[in-house]
Amino acid sequence: MEAVTFTTYAGPEQLQVTDVPDVTPGKDELRVRVVSVSLNAFDWHQYRGDPLLVRNSEGWRVKEPRVLGADLSGVVEQLGENVTGYAVGDRVLAEISRGALAEYATVPTKVCAKLADTVDLDAAAATPMAGLTAVKALRDVAKVKAGETVLVWGASGGVGHLAVQIARILGAGRVDAVCSGRNADMMRGIGADGVFDYTTSDLPTGPYDVIIDTVSTRSLRQLKPLLSPTGRVATLGGLANGKILGPGRPIIGRIITSKLFGVPHDKVFADINAEALAWLAARLADGSLTPVIQRTYSLDEIRDACRTLEDGHVAGKLVVRVGEA
Repeated sequence: MEAVTFTTYAGPEQLQVTDVPDVTPGKDELRVRVVSVSLNAFDWHQYRGDPLLVRNSEGWRVKEPRVLGADLSGVVEQLGENVTGYAVGDRVLAEISRGALAEYATVPTKVCAKLADTVDLDAAAATPMAGLTAVKALRDVAKVKAGETVLVWGASGGVGHLAVQIARILGAGRVDAVCSGRNADMMRGIGADGVFDYTTSDLPTGPYDVIIDTVSTRSLRQLKPLLSPTGRVATLGGLANGKILGPGRPIIGRIITSKLFGVPHDKVFADINAEALAWLAARLADGSLTPVIQRTYSLDEIRDACRTLEDGHVAGKLVVRVGEA
């Protein structure tokens, strides 16, 4: 079967569409015919082995071709041993960390959810990793309550634009967004009440009950005046910097400074679990969650897709079409 592979840690130029062995589902797994895959910053960290923390967990050398891709949507073609609740022909979305950019993938049922027939498979593929991160931040960590005010900083990216919508789904009374001015119309179109251009002096003043920060370009000391008396900050990531920790570096800094400046703060790392994926699938089905897709690529355009991804200015998500719906 065809798949996007890499054989060393390097840039997009090394990615190739090659033939790899077909896959067979193991215990509690599904064999899924892949239709669409979305790209995340996670993917370029994987094929570049950057920061070094990635190589520490994935291996200091790529010993055999690795198949790229984490987020997928597709159709179940075979059930592994002990699988219940799924049938051949079911449409699914999943987050499998590695192996999605292939004609077929093995998907553990614990990282998978069924989709309604009405859900677009490109939109479904655009949801898992970013959606899981946003759900963890808003629902499980910040515990947004009905009527609260929410600010999403870095709102036009993959996680941010879903966080704006999920805050609204959870009952937030007001949701504001900070992003580039060129994405202001997109933000208003998905439900942001106020949009602030970070390249100007027109910045939010608050007060906000919850600040969701996906970029960490402002310090906690700068965010503190924006918080209500019960306000809290959830940090989802940061712009990549540092050869060792990369985007984890600002998160660690905030863990330290949150105590210094007295800012209620939590770091957020997504939990990959079937319950949260099923929650997202239900929101896709009822239309309350609509991922924005900047562009859809073919499998042969994977290098161009990853170059655009690494540029860091994607509005919404990038999707790669692997098979037919």
